[in-house]
Amino acid sequence: MKKSVVQKDEKSVHTKRHKGPVYPYIYRSLSFVLISLFVFAPLMMIGLDMAKSTVADAQTYLKIGYNDVSVDDSSNNKTGKDFIDSIRIGSLLGTISCERIGLNEKVYYGDNRVSRRNDVGLNSKSYLFGMGGPSKIAGYNSSSFKTLYNAKQGDIITVESNLGTFKYKVYKTTVAKKAETVIGDNLMLATSKSTDAFSYFADEHFYVYAKLIVEEQ
Repeated sequence: MKKSVVQKDEKSVHTKRHKGPVYPYIYRSLSFVLISLFVFAPLMMIGLDMAKSTVADAQTYLKIGYNDVSVDDSSNNKTGKDFIDSIRIGSLLGTISCERIGLNEKVYYGDNRVSRRNDVGLNSKSYLFGMGGPSKIAGYNSSSFKTLYNAKQGDIITVESNLGTFKYKVYKTTVAKKAETVIGDNLMLATSKSTDAFSYFADEHFYVYAKLIVEEQ
C-alpha cells in the first residue's frame, strides 16, 4: 500500500517537472516583445519623421508656380537689367505680332506645354530679344501661330517687350524635322505642321526665320 502511494507521489512530481519549464519560455517571449517595442518603436518614429520631412521639402520645392506649372501675367514695369533679373520660367516677356497674317500672341519665358497652352513660349536656352543671339519661340497651331503657314519673305514681325520694341523681317519659311542653326539677332518661330491633338510631338514642324532690322529701346 505504501509502495503504491510512493509511486503515485513520484509520478506526480515527475509530471510537475515537465510542466515547470513552460513559464521561462513565456517570460522570455514577452521580454523579447517588450524590448523590441522599446528599441524599434523609436527608430520607426524617427524614420516616419524623416519621411514626413522629405515630403514637406518636396512640397516646398514643387509647389504651384515652379518651373513648368504656371505662367505669370502680372504687370512688370521694370526695364533693362532689372527686368532681366526678374525673369523666371513662366514670366510674361511681351507680345509678338504680324499684322499681315493676323499673328498676335503673348510671349512667356520657357517653351513648355503650359506657356503654349496660354500663348507661346521663348526657349529658355535661347537669347532674349536684342541680346546678340537667336530668339526661339514656339507655339501650338491651335493658337494664332497657325497663321505662320501664311508667312512669306518680307513680312515684318514685331516683338514688344520691357526690353524694347524689335522688328524682324522674314527671310525664310520651311517645313523640317528640326530647326536650322542660326546666329546673330535672329528670330526663329516654330509650330507643328500636324493638326492632331498631340501635335506637340509631331515629326515635322513649320519654321519661320526672320532677321532683326529695327530695335527701339
